[in-house]
Amino acid sequence: MTDTNIQKLSERLDAILGRIAILESILPQGTEAPPSNYKPLPSQDHGPITHRLDQELTSKGVGLRRFVRCPPDYYQQPLEFRQSCLQAHSTNHLCKTIIMQNTRIDQPLPGTQLTDVSNGKYYMVLVQYAARLNAEKLRNIVKNHTNGKLSKKMINIRLVAEEISDELSGFGHNSVTPVGIKTRLPIIMSHRIAALVPDFFWLGAGEVDLKVGISAGEFIEAYKPIVADCTYDDDDDGGE
Repeated sequence: MTDTNIQKLSERLDAILGRIAILESILPQGTEAPPSNYKPLPSQDHGPITHRLDQELTSKGVGLRRFVRCPPDYYQQPLEFRQSCLQAHSTNHLCKTIIMQNTRIDQPLPGTQLTDVSNGKYYMVLVQYAARLNAEKLRNIVKNHTNGKLSKKMINIRLVAEEISDELSGFGHNSVTPVGIKTRLPIIMSHRIAALVPDFFWLGAGEVDLKVGISAGEFIEAYKPIVADCTYDDDDDGGE
């Protein structure tokens, strides 16, 4: 066996061991038992939306994923309850997807499409539930990715109206996800999600009671988000 083959074999083994470590750490130790009405989604119980999202993740090479059905009162409960439903490693691993818009421009910048990072109008933002979006940081991110075509005075990033979110995403309130979305949009992903240990975070999955857990590393490789600091620091008492 040549040195090149040995090197490739070693790299493959490291990758396999890394995946095993992530899988072993997905189920947390010492958390409260899930509520009595918690029911993981059986592998044979894929509905049409789940099947569509699962197919897209497969096509994009996202291997580490898990779908879970949650109780009807999931969103009426604290983050600790939600963590136990999903058996997430921590509340910091619970994330949401929101669609933001620049209210100071009416249409995407000339020569761009909604899918372009430089479109300047709509962005999909992935952030932890435990964190707070920082509008000033978001504004700087958009400015930096519109190639200087927008000044700060031309950027005012705000949450879109629910009907616009529904139309762009194809999903309703509390079920928006970048996976299987109707209209592709640039994604801004909090750098804190990318740095999570273990590397497995939870998002909505197209239905209010359905969630999907994904490897952050594999998500970044597949969906090419802008990974940036878009939230307040822990010691910052500002707020949205």
